[in-house]
Amino acid sequence: MRLHRLTLTDYRGVDHRDIEFADRGVTVVTGANEVGKSSLIEALDLLLEYKDRSASKDVKAVKPTHADVGAQVEAEISTGPYRFVYRKRFHKKPETVLTVLEPAREQLTGDEAHERVQTMLAQTMDTGLWRAQRVLQATSTTPVDLSDCDALSRALDLAAGRGDDGQSSTVNPALIEQIDAEYRRYFTGTGRPTGEWAAAISALADAEQQEARCRAAVDEVEQRLDTHTERSAQLAELEAARPAAERRAAAAQAAAEQVAEIVDGLDTAEREAKDARLTAATAAAAAAERAALRDELTRREAAVAAAEAAVAEAAALTAPARAAAEAALADLESAEQSRIAATAAAESARAVTEALRRRDEHRRLTERLRRIDAAEADLAAVTAELSAITLTDSDVRRIRDADAEVRIARAAADLAATVVQVSAEADIELLIAGQPARLTAGETREFAVADAADLRAPGVLTARIIPGGSAADSHAELLAAQARLAELLSTAGVADLAAATELDARRRECRARADALRATLDGLRSGDHVDELRRRRAELDAECAASHDDLSLAAARAAETAAADALAAANRAVDTARRAADQAVAGRAACEQRSATTQERRTAARDERDAAAARLAAARSTTADEQLAAAAAAAASESQRAAARVTALQQQLAEAGPARVAEELRTARDAVDGLDRRIAELRQALRDITVELAVFGGEGRTSRLDEAATAAAHARSAHARTRDRALAVQTLRSVMGRHRDNTRARYVEPFRAEVQRLGRGVFGESFEVEVDSDLRIRSRTLDGRTVGYESLSGGAKEQLGIIARLAVAALVAADDTVPVLIDDALGFSDPGRLARMAEVFDLVGADGQVIVLTCSPERFAGIAAAHRIDLTPERHPDAEDADYLRKPILV
Repeated sequence: MRLHRLTLTDYRGVDHRDIEFADRGVTVVTGANEVGKSSLIEALDLLLEYKDRSASKDVKAVKPTHADVGAQVEAEISTGPYRFVYRKRFHKKPETVLTVLEPAREQLTGDEAHERVQTMLAQTMDTGLWRAQRVLQATSTTPVDLSDCDALSRALDLAAGRGDDGQSSTVNPALIEQIDAEYRRYFTGTGRPTGEWAAAISALADAEQQEARCRAAVDEVEQRLDTHTERSAQLAELEAARPAAERRAAAAQAAAEQVAEIVDGLDTAEREAKDARLTAATAAAAAAERAALRDELTRREAAVAAAEAAVAEAAALTAPARAAAEAALADLESAEQSRIAATAAAESARAVTEALRRRDEHRRLTERLRRIDAAEADLAAVTAELSAITLTDSDVRRIRDADAEVRIARAAADLAATVVQVSAEADIELLIAGQPARLTAGETREFAVADAADLRAPGVLTARIIPGGSAADSHAELLAAQARLAELLSTAGVADLAAATELDARRRECRARADALRATLDGLRSGDHVDELRRRRAELDAECAASHDDLSLAAARAAETAAADALAAANRAVDTARRAADQAVAGRAACEQRSATTQERRTAARDERDAAAARLAAARSTTADEQLAAAAAAAASESQRAAARVTALQQQLAEAGPARVAEELRTARDAVDGLDRRIAELRQALRDITVELAVFGGEGRTSRLDEAATAAAHARSAHARTRDRALAVQTLRSVMGRHRDNTRARYVEPFRAEVQRLGRGVFGESFEVEVDSDLRIRSRTLDGRTVGYESLSGGAKEQLGIIARLAVAALVAADDTVPVLIDDALGFSDPGRLARMAEVFDLVGADGQVIVLTCSPERFAGIAAAHRIDLTPERHPDAEDADYLRKPILV
């Protein structure tokens, strides 16, 4: 296959592009990034693979966004005996046009044209080789896969020659295809049954399943017959057992009725016994109540006697307690008088001490206010001096900067100034720039002139000295710097930098002095307001007018402490006397309270005794004590007899076993009910089975089983025949596959030799590669060191990939060759490798067609015989941010 020309119109961002490729050799197409180089390969694939009406996302992706038009791709291609021009328009108004130029001219359109191109390519081009001979940006370092390239296999078969037996080592591809076709009748590509073999397996499975279903249907009829016989026998047994169950239920019913009679008698006896117990309890309670009344009267008489004794004892203790309380109260009154005197003495001493403390406070306040007034006066003087100084920190910095600029400018002016050297041969008076200068004979002096100046010897000569431009500029800069300095000095009110520095130092000194005075004032004030301090001193002036000048504060405080100690002792004496008085008064009150309480208890005891005697007399007037005792004894005897009758009936009921009788009755009745229910179920089941057997009799299940068994036998026979054929072709394919693999192992060597021949021009004479049976490069050896392909650098992988594809182009027959497409490769290669790769392109490219797309033409500058095409972008007038390309320029 050869690609002669490719034309793109309205393709993505391409307005129109028409490229003609060299039929042989290397064509290098260069252009900037995103100019659309990779679109050439994409457009060619869309043209050859997709119909013009395809809705594939790949086709939709190339539609131009700047105009409502369809993308067009046209190519002129040669393949085998055919040469044709093929054009398609996608998206809008889709169209396909084919013009066959050779061997016979013909023209087709639409799907017919698409199918014709597919047929020509299938007949003449190895599609596996067409895909393999590409080096794309995304896969430039991926090993090339050549396992499905039939054209390369044929070329390697020829290169490998005959086998050891003298026969051709070539495996006939047609035979392999026939074997594969026959294999695909029975197996899929992964070895699973398909086609006839899968149909035979499925037919056998279906026949066996049908036979199993029919056999299950016949077995179901036999199962129903067995079930009918079994259920009939069960029904007869249950009907025979029913009379015995009924007799058992009748006996259980009679026993239950006897138990019911005993239960009724027991209920009556228990009610009578309960009434007798109540009567006996009432009589016993009346007798007990009469005895309680007698006992209560006895207790009340004893309580009256005890109360009389307590009243006498309390009266004997009350008189001494009253005398002790009166004595303690007198002692307390005396202690209170002593404390009053001590309190007055302590208050007098405290007043003297407070007066002396205020006198000392008045002295301290006076001194503190004096120091505050002095500090405030000093601060006012310093603040006034500081306010008169207008110079600031920034003024000083600017003056210093300006002075430095003046010094720098003066130094520059001195360096640039013109130096005039004057030597006097006799005494002479000179005027230099208007300034007099006297020179004696033989004296030599130098003058630096920064600006134009006159040199005069009055009455003799006048010379004009004009310095160079740089000197004038330096002098002008000096004057400007001096003017700026003078302006700053004038504004600050100082004569020069020294004065400014001195004034700044004085300003800083005044500021520090003011800060120190403020700190002193803050310390003297200590947070107090001065006016408040003066007001407090005025108050103390009045209070201290008549102070105790003859007494010291320490002596006053000692007297105050002694008075306070005396007062404390008086307070303690009062507390002691008060506690003694409180105890004596409390004792007296307790004795008086005890006397009153005992008298009240005595009165209450007498009242309770009289009430108990009255209650006993009233009870005896109604019933005598002996009558109550006799009635209680009779009631107790009757209660015992009733309890004996209840016990006898309970024993009789226990012997009858009511729970056992009830359980037997329930069991007997459940047995009868269960027999009736089971008999009804069996009768219904027999009726259902009879109906099913009647239905089964008309279905012909036995005949269907015979038919299914016959069909299953036929399916087994067909399955065995198909299995034999499938296994045979599987064995044949395996044998031929091993033979083809052995053949491949022999023709790997020609491919490896060609790769090594080309690679040695790049890597050196020690270059070797290992190639597997699928023609993939597995490792590279240089200078005896072997490195696996995956461990190689990106540059080495790219170079080996291109060399492998060029080796394929050199090996395949001229009729089988396809273009080698390289898209922006060799980006990982150094300049030396690039130069040697160019030699390989020159060596191999002459016999085939190689198309290189790159944005870095310098990588392929070493290819001497290359045809070069430059793609230049242009801006379309109707599109925004879309690059369009002019027609390529052949270089």
